Amino acid sequence: MKKKIMMGMMCILIAATTACGSGDGSNKDAASKAKRQNKDGKTIVTLSSLYVYPYFEALEKKFEQKYPDIDLQIQAYLGIEEKMTETAIEKYLKQMNSTMLTGEGADIIEMSYLPVEKYVSKKMLVNMNDRLEADQTINKSDLNMNVLNGMKINGGLYSVPSSFFVGTFVGNGDALAKTVKVDEKNWTWTQFEEVARKFKASSRKDQFALTSYAPERFLQILVKNNLTDFIDADNRQAKFDTPLFIQSLKQIQKMYDEKILSASAGKPNNQLFYHTYLYSPLDVAQVAFNFYANPKLLPTPHTKEDVPGTTFLIPNQLGISANSPVKDEAWKFIAFLMSKEAQSMNDGEGFSLLASVNEQMLQDIKKRVKDGEITTKMTDRHYDELKQLIQSASSLAQADDKLLSMIEEESKSYFSGQKSAEEVAKLIQNRTTTYLNE
Repeated sequence: MKKKIMMGMMCILIAATTACGSGDGSNKDAASKAKRQNKDGKTIVTLSSLYVYPYFEALEKKFEQKYPDIDLQIQAYLGIEEKMTETAIEKYLKQMNSTMLTGEGADIIEMSYLPVEKYVSKKMLVNMNDRLEADQTINKSDLNMNVLNGMKINGGLYSVPSSFFVGTFVGNGDALAKTVKVDEKNWTWTQFEEVARKFKASSRKDQFALTSYAPERFLQILVKNNLTDFIDADNRQAKFDTPLFIQSLKQIQKMYDEKILSASAGKPNNQLFYHTYLYSPLDVAQVAFNFYANPKLLPTPHTKEDVPGTTFLIPNQLGISANSPVKDEAWKFIAFLMSKEAQSMNDGEGFSLLASVNEQMLQDIKKRVKDGEITTKMTDRHYDELKQLIQSASSLAQADDKLLSMIEEESKSYFSGQKSAEEVAKLIQNRTTTYLNE
């Protein structure tokens, strides 16, 4: 599935240096542009994306029914039959960067593969905070603001996703109940290590807290789920030569040395946790219960400096070009995306931005379990844990493969004993600093 492939693809930052307009969309070039109209006199609004999203095509029809005076035109860079290769993505990035700089891009931009932070710094995108606050068509009491707040850059809302995927550490509930109590409201990496040690001390030699990850890959999980501790995206500054990162390297190495963590392949009966992102309640009913007889859903651990909550990923993110002459019409589509009608259409592709739609998903699963359509032993506790995860999703886990690969490459020399933690931290700091300022 293309949406899932997207989570692992690279996001190369643009090297452009020319500022483009203002964040509120008051660029005089944009103001001078006339609204485009089709032959029927409808206002044309364009939406660009790397590939064809079937969900967006379905939304297009519903949106145009609601707003018959608007002609939404979706422009996909790749055709349905074209392959999404790294080369194709690089060409797409160059084209989009060029059109954004010249102000000739689409009105609405799907930015999953684009350097959103740099577009924001160059004032190429509209800050939608005020529009969201003022729009009376959006049921804000039903809206999951944790996710939207997690999308903000420098306090501004420059993109909105159609849905989100919830990060979790799925645990062996029976083993946890027997060995150690987890403080879910204070589920930090420090407590994860404490729980892992207690489990290891009371279990067989072939049992581990977590398996299937080499040390450098486990480090990637830690960085990805706590990126704000190591990257200041707003100011494009790296923070890897800090005591926090150096200590993280040493703690990870110690857990592997003591065989608390293992790089060997995992099995349901030899590991206490596994890490994943949930795409729907079915991932609990049909996957977690296949792994553990009584799974426990925990947030992704955070550092003590971070606020409690879990991480999330997104399948897409839509922003409005600061140079668009049809910002009001473009916003109508973004607002429609957050409506119950639109959110109810996104079946099985993540959790909804609306609490009511998520609640209905949970109730549907409950009914299917009760009717025997799904054979699982989900209890009220499991539903409550999943509901809490959905409501607490507040930290966007960035998936910049190029940055993560730098961390993996350099950290191997520490985990193999070739270099000290301090030396590796400095190397990672230098490489990431250069990358962030390209």
